Amino acid sequence: MKKFLSMVMAAAMVVSLVPATAFAAADDVRATAKVVDAQNYTETEIETANSVASDAELQLTFTTADYTAADFTADIDLTLDNAYFVAGTSLKANDMYVKVDGSVYVGQEAAAQNGIRTITFTGAGLDGADVVLKVPSVAGQNDADEITVTLEGKLDRGAVLAIGLDTVMDKISKGKTATISVDSDDIRITNGDDLVYASVEAKSIKASVKDTKDVATEEIVTLKDVKIEPGVGDYLGTVVSTSKDNNGNKYKEIKLKLNGGFEFANKDVTDKKVVLDGATATDISYDEDEIVLTFAETGLDATKTLTVKNLMVEATSAKAGSTATLKVYATGNDTVSVEVAKVVDYAVTMSVDEDEDVPVIYSGVDVDNTGITDDSEHESLEVTIKETFAGAWNHSKEFTLALPEGVYVADVKSPNLDNSTADGGEYTWFKNAYDKGDFETLTFAKRSWTETDPDAKQDPIELTFTLVLVADPNFEGDVTLKLTGDAVEEQTVTVAKFVKPFTVEAQQNDLQIDYRNTDIPTSVVIKEAEAGLWKKGTTFQMALDKIEFDDDAKFTVDSKSGLEIKNEKTNKGVISFEVAATSDDEPASVTISDLTLYMERNLPAGAYDLSVYSNTMLGAKGETAANDVKGYLSVPVFGADIDDKDDVRVIADINDDFYSTTAKAGFVNIVTAGREDTESFTTKVVVPVGESYLISGENKVTIDVPAYINANGYTMLPLRAVAVALGINSNNVLWDQSTRTATIMYGSKIINMTYGQKVVYVNGAMIPATAAVEITNDRMFLGLRDLGNALGVTDITWDGATKTATLNGNK
Repeated sequence: MKKFLSMVMAAAMVVSLVPATAFAAADDVRATAKVVDAQNYTETEIETANSVASDAELQLTFTTADYTAADFTADIDLTLDNAYFVAGTSLKANDMYVKVDGSVYVGQEAAAQNGIRTITFTGAGLDGADVVLKVPSVAGQNDADEITVTLEGKLDRGAVLAIGLDTVMDKISKGKTATISVDSDDIRITNGDDLVYASVEAKSIKASVKDTKDVATEEIVTLKDVKIEPGVGDYLGTVVSTSKDNNGNKYKEIKLKLNGGFEFANKDVTDKKVVLDGATATDISYDEDEIVLTFAETGLDATKTLTVKNLMVEATSAKAGSTATLKVYATGNDTVSVEVAKVVDYAVTMSVDEDEDVPVIYSGVDVDNTGITDDSEHESLEVTIKETFAGAWNHSKEFTLALPEGVYVADVKSPNLDNSTADGGEYTWFKNAYDKGDFETLTFAKRSWTETDPDAKQDPIELTFTLVLVADPNFEGDVTLKLTGDAVEEQTVTVAKFVKPFTVEAQQNDLQIDYRNTDIPTSVVIKEAEAGLWKKGTTFQMALDKIEFDDDAKFTVDSKSGLEIKNEKTNKGVISFEVAATSDDEPASVTISDLTLYMERNLPAGAYDLSVYSNTMLGAKGETAANDVKGYLSVPVFGADIDDKDDVRVIADINDDFYSTTAKAGFVNIVTAGREDTESFTTKVVVPVGESYLISGENKVTIDVPAYINANGYTMLPLRAVAVALGINSNNVLWDQSTRTATIMYGSKIINMTYGQKVVYVNGAMIPATAAVEITNDRMFLGLRDLGNALGVTDITWDGATKTATLNGNK
């Protein structure tokens, strides 16, 4: 018993030493079939080759190979459709190979025995074992469409067995194909059915052009190279059929023809004939809409691509939007067409590179970014202005380039005007244009550049430039450059974007005059645009129009930014502080509170604006009062020639209101004046009924809605227009849409009137009115005498003959 157990255990140990793959099932060997280098032939090509389809090969890629070389043999069935194998030629030893890990092992053929050819693949990549393919010789058979080859030996995962396919097709007419199917009882074949390795296609050609050209009516354009190629096969000679002339001479012909509205211009230009690359024509004939290329019978046999150069097309009558189509005819082929040109109007276009990011610039600072840490160069995108055709840009008309209000040109970089010379050169041309545009637009005078001449075959003119820009401290958003002029179509492009280096949060405060120490109940907050932007030493100022701040104010810096300030003070009514240390991780905010005002008693009622600015950023030297800051420019105005002793450009002669530093319009709104004066109306106002104007003193003032006589016979006057004509600030004529109530504030009077009511309230006291308040064309109207009474105008006259109302100011 012990001996028996020992034998069993020994046997088990022997078995355990044998690889499991030696016992694997046949279907554990798998391969994927595919055809590479499948061939397309024309009927002529396959006829010339005696119906032999070659160069394609069948490849079997082994995706699994769980077997040993010694024990594995596999039969592989190859079945053709519309083709057959030929003995000794169809399966050539040197057309068979095994590929393993990039190494290729070409088969070596031994002498045939018993009708079997043995092809052996030997190499170290095959693990030292030979791989053998046994192939029937097909001796004496010219119609064998199915053979079986035998594979012996080991092919690991990823190995490729390739078998060349040199076969003869049974049918070679247009549209026929030859296929091969692969099957095996020993290998599981994937994708082995009906693999196309040869096909016969119709003769065809292809035509192409590199670029489609723009052309104007009655203009000529030279096309980029037109290429003509065989659609199938290698050479044009195989697809272009042969023709015979009356004398029996053989030739081949290709025609080029244009559609209606277009003609070839080559026929009229002796030194601008068509040039061919790839073949030599025996003749080229020109007609208005057709060019014929004639070649010898064999002239295209070696031509893979025929390139036609210097084709000149004229839009004789085609209108804008029409397309020139070149039709290519080749004998024995269908006609092919290619679009070669498009008709456009004479035009001048302006553009920027849409793939470039719009540059972001800080407003209210100079090109050196004084006062901030930003390193931008204030340059816009490069702008290109060009004409579609030579002569399209009429130089007898001026043109302008306009920027938004509050954006200014500091310089121009790389101005370049192709094919033309501007007066004094491009830089001076731009400089003069900005001066002529009053430093608000660039106005290019007529005939200040050279117009291109289409008759001289000049290229269209192209102008490129980059603007260096600065902006009002309150300007933010996209900078659009507008092109206008009598000879150009108006168009705009976005060239830059401005953002503020700081923003201001403030609220309107309705106040009554109280001499000194008038408290402002709200605070002003100045916020940094990004962390670390304000440079050390930068100063900020805050001022009111016509009102001075008192000395005391409280400054509070946020606790997170790390910003530090110093020199907090009030000087001549202007509040200021200086950055002592820049912010770190977060943008800073500075809150200015406990604000008080010194108010003169003679201040009129109305709104007063708050200015917040940085003289450091604006380029001013030292501290400057709010009313003077508008005289400073962050860089010299491009084109200006005004020098200041401190090397700062003063632009008062250019524009007194160069910079707006207003941070909050109507920050202080005085609702009652410093003195009660009901006799203050001294202006005579004449209001003619039905006219779109009134006379205020000696001035004629246009109004949008005229006075009228209502259904009850009362003369109705436009409230706001008459009040303003009498000298009341328009900010003190208010409208509440929700209650449909108008309010006039003047001196100590607060006057209210509501639509539809026949009463007027003065300081809360009700005064009966003769006519109800009316609204006409979205404007409030009050009866003539009711309005006069409410405003304190007692001398009112009415001229029935001229239908004119007169409010005589108090003497």
